[in-house]
Amino acid sequence: MLSRTDAEHYEPTGREICISISDPDAQPAAISNGFAAVLRLYFDDLAEAEAPTDILFGHEHAGEITEFVERWSGVDRIVVHCNMGVSRSPGVALGLCDLHDWASAHIERSHPGWNRLVRSVIKASAGSAKETRKR
Repeated sequence: MLSRTDAEHYEPTGREICISISDPDAQPAAISNGFAAVLRLYFDDLAEAEAPTDILFGHEHAGEITEFVERWSGVDRIVVHCNMGVSRSPGVALGLCDLHDWASAHIERSHPGWNRLVRSVIKASAGSAKETRKR
């Protein structure tokens, strides 16, 4: 998990992918061409809409993330960044930990401001996808 500034200076050292999260009205982050792939998402860092123009993290974002990570399952590292690296990116990281049974306690402790909506939607979307596949 990185801030946008740190992500723009980061150079992958192996086979790595990046989930790049920006505010809806922001320019895309200048991410290294050294990544195997980059998924760019745009949504506000909110748990509930405060204005009609707010874009909340939703099931379509969660689906894009899970499909992206599944498509690139053999990578060495998944880098996730947002503007400050303290809310949306840890929320995504924790959601991925939930889906893959990866350890998450360190992220929860080191990033107490993680976005709870992001994590819960990723977890709920994965549950919905599993139910659909069972049918």
